Amino acid sequence: MSYNRFKLNPLKRHIPLYQSVMKRVLHLLVDGDFKPGQPLPSEWNLAEQWKVSQGTIRKGLSELAARGILQRQQGVGTFVTKQNWDWGCFPFTEIPALHKDRLEKIWPVAEVLSLAVAAADEETAEQLGIKVSESVWKIMLLWRTGYTEVAVDEMYLPVALLPDLNVRFVRRRGSFYAFLLIEYDVLVDTAQQWLWQTSLRAETAKLLKADVVTSALCLGRLSQSVDGVAYEWRRRYLQFGSQALQLSLKSSADF
Repeated sequence: MSYNRFKLNPLKRHIPLYQSVMKRVLHLLVDGDFKPGQPLPSEWNLAEQWKVSQGTIRKGLSELAARGILQRQQGVGTFVTKQNWDWGCFPFTEIPALHKDRLEKIWPVAEVLSLAVAAADEETAEQLGIKVSESVWKIMLLWRTGYTEVAVDEMYLPVALLPDLNVRFVRRRGSFYAFLLIEYDVLVDTAQQWLWQTSLRAETAKLLKADVVTSALCLGRLSQSVDGVAYEWRRRYLQFGSQALQLSLKSSADF
């Protein structure tokens, strides 16, 4: 199998081994070795190939499953999902009141629009624990379900932590959180989230093909490394249109 190309490469030991397992699996997914819906090799098989304990493999896979990248089915196996780590755990569906049958989960796909250096505004500085006007990277993402624009992300990251960030590298990895782990050995998690209603700025409204006067939901997310360093403040502007956001997942059968 294609994962055998990692057989002779020992896992990195300068980060916890389970994180090295996560990083290696993400490499396989980014490089296209495994597609959504495909099963990964067994824990025992991976442990034998990568020369670590089965418990280390299990923890690494479970951490990826907790972030929605993999799905574990007891007695069946571990499968790749369609979910982008950056999006979160809530898929779109059609409006439930209009469809009584089983609803199909629709995971949005991201396009990286731009990456540039900006000055941190007061809100960003407060969240990231930096000074107002300190240099931050600003990354713009556009999310679509099919041909429908559903969200715009503004991501802010301290330049001091990631001085050599490159838009080509970010685009290549598909998920920014996967990029941080693969390129920088930094594992981040959501520390806090807020949801509020706001009006759209002209630039954001144009991307969402909405009127400037249209109100939208804004999701604010602060992400930190496992040792508590604030790496990202993200604002996500949401426009649902004729879709709904599913906030509870009952079935484990969809990938």
